Amino acid sequence: VSEASSYLDSVGCDVAVKPVGLTGGKGVKVMGEQLSNVDDAKAYVREVIEGGIGGGKVIIEEKAVGEEFTLMAFVDGENIALMPAVQDHKRAFEGDTGHNTGGMGSYSDSNHLLPFLSESVVEEAGRVIKETVQALKKETGEKYKGILYGQFMLGRDLKVIEFNCRFGDPEAMNVLSILESDLAGVCQDIVRGRLGDVKFSGQATVCKYIVPEGYGVKSTAGQRLTIDEEKIKSLGAVLYYAAVNEEAGEIFTTSSRSVGVIGIADTISEAERICEEAVESVRGEHIYHRRDIGTSGLIEKKLDGLKGLR
Repeated sequence: VSEASSYLDSVGCDVAVKPVGLTGGKGVKVMGEQLSNVDDAKAYVREVIEGGIGGGKVIIEEKAVGEEFTLMAFVDGENIALMPAVQDHKRAFEGDTGHNTGGMGSYSDSNHLLPFLSESVVEEAGRVIKETVQALKKETGEKYKGILYGQFMLGRDLKVIEFNCRFGDPEAMNVLSILESDLAGVCQDIVRGRLGDVKFSGQATVCKYIVPEGYGVKSTAGQRLTIDEEKIKSLGAVLYYAAVNEEAGEIFTTSSRSVGVIGIADTISEAERICEEAVESVRGEHIYHRRDIGTSGLIEKKLDGLKGLR
């Protein structure tokens, strides 16, 4: 704790404090947001280390300013096949406010970019993923095969936030819902080291998670959900069950995210409309979702925020 505190006194810039281990996507705290000043950062470092959060070790990094996005890839040890870019929304409440969560929802665009992403930026992120795969082989002598999830921040330049050896959640729902290639076949090609092109439809997607009140802090669990699966299907939306319990044929919430609903259409705005309409077919007490994910208003806010950085 004393070593980290001394570093925070000397670093001279805003930082992000991250537990080293897994914390369900809720462990990172950033100065200027969850942490008001250096003293808050020191207090959180102490909480992580003494409380054993995420293994009881911390990483202290320079604060990255900009818009985050996810770029995932299938990897066969040598070759990669990129998936459409997706943007997740970590904050609990509308307007990107409130505490961090595992992710309240996400969207992707029909061109497989995002409204604030150029093709050149995605190509650069893809090169970083490719070079990471090559570095893994060089440094370990082993070929990494599977899914590589790259989290990037676009500000004045492109920064890597993290890598995960898995699909993103909720981003997996966006990309797998428009996957045209056979997933089992793709996985076989990964194992055999002969990964080729992976095809996705040219459609936009919007995912919204329905969660229990208090999710990310102290959830109101055990609430019965009534879900009209046929209505959701008739709207052209897709339903994914998440952290729910089934008892005597009925569905109940737990402490984590309950169900994800995906709207799919030719444009983000139409996918958002379908998603929002489908969400109305999930009913219950003490649940909520972020209505603003995928809306033009929130996307414009993100574009405006980047104007001063790019």
